[in-house]
Amino acid sequence: MDIVKWVLIGAGVILGIFGAFLLYFTAVDYNPPQVVNLKVEGTAADRIPKVLTLMSWNIGYAGLGKGMDFFMDGGERVRASEEETKRYLMGILKFVKTAKGKVDVFFFQEVDVDSDRSYHINEYAALKKVLTGYASTFAFNYHVDFVPVPIESPMGKVRSGIAVFSRMMFRDPKRIALPGEYPWPTKIFHLDRCMIVVRIPAPKGKEWVLINTHNSAYDTGDLRKVQLAFIKKFILREYEKGNYVVIGGDWNAILSRELSFRSKEKPQEFYIPLPKDWTPRGWHWAIDPSVPTNRSLSKPYVPGENFVTIIDGFLLSPNVRLVRVKGINLGFRFSDHNPVIVTVEALH
Repeated sequence: MDIVKWVLIGAGVILGIFGAFLLYFTAVDYNPPQVVNLKVEGTAADRIPKVLTLMSWNIGYAGLGKGMDFFMDGGERVRASEEETKRYLMGILKFVKTAKGKVDVFFFQEVDVDSDRSYHINEYAALKKVLTGYASTFAFNYHVDFVPVPIESPMGKVRSGIAVFSRMMFRDPKRIALPGEYPWPTKIFHLDRCMIVVRIPAPKGKEWVLINTHNSAYDTGDLRKVQLAFIKKFILREYEKGNYVVIGGDWNAILSRELSFRSKEKPQEFYIPLPKDWTPRGWHWAIDPSVPTNRSLSKPYVPGENFVTIIDGFLLSPNVRLVRVKGINLGFRFSDHNPVIVTVEALH
C-alpha cells in the first residue's frame, strides 16, 4: 500500500507541475490584436515609382543552411552550431549586400532577434546595418518563452518574425494577423502567422500595396485554406480601391502543379499544392519555374537527393505588369530557401 501511495503522490506532483507549466505559458502566450501598427525605422527617399524591383527570401533564421537537417522535417538536429549559424548569416548578409541598390523592396521571413536556436543574434539589426538607406519595419510571428520540443533537446526561447526593407519611404505599416490556429495547448508553442502590409505612393494618386506573408506549414491544409481565404478577400478589397497590389513571401504551398524537379526523395505530406481555384481571376503569379525555392530538411542538402520545389513567389494584381522574375539559385547554402527577385510595373 505504501508503494501505491507514493506512486500516486509522485504522479500527482508530476501532473501538478505539468499543469502549472501549461497554465503559465497560456497566461503569457503572445496574443496580439488583429491589426498592429508597426514602427518605421530608418529613412529612405520620397519617390513615386512606376516600376519596382522586389526580393523575397526566407532566411531560415540563419540556422537551416546546406549542412543542416531538422527534426520537424524528419531529420535529427534541432539547431545548427553557433559557428554554422554565424557562417550562414555572413553568407546571407553578403548576398543581401550585393542586391542592395538593385532591389527596391526586400521581404524577409524567419528573421530571429533573440532566440536560443540562433544564439541570440539580432538578425534584423544585422540586416539594418547592411541595408543603410532603406526604411524598415518588423513584426513578430513567433514569440514564445520556451518551446518544449523535442523533449531531449528543447528549442527553448524564440523571438522571430518577418521584415520589410524599402529604399522608398512607405507609410502606415501594419501587422495583419492571419486566421486559424492549432488547438490548445499546442497553439501556445506555435507561430502566430501574419502579414506585413506597407504602402508606397504610386502614379496618379494611387498606392502600391506591398504585402509580405509567411503562411502556415506542417498542417494538413486546413489552416492554410483559412489563411488563403482571408488573404484573397484582403487583396481583392485593396485592388478594388484602385491600388497596385503585390503580395509575396513564403506561401508554404507548391505554387505550380506543373513543377517537376528531379529528386530521389518523395515529398512529405505537408508539401501541398495551392488550391486550383484559389488565384483570383486576372491576377498572375511571378515565379521562376527553373529554380526551386525550398528544399526538404530531412537530411543535409545533396543536389538531386532532397525533395525541392517552389513555395516562394509573388502574386500581382491585374493592373501590375510582370517585367521579369528570377529565382536565385544559391544552392541552399545559407538557408533552406532560395531568394526570388521580381520587377513589376504599374499599368493605367
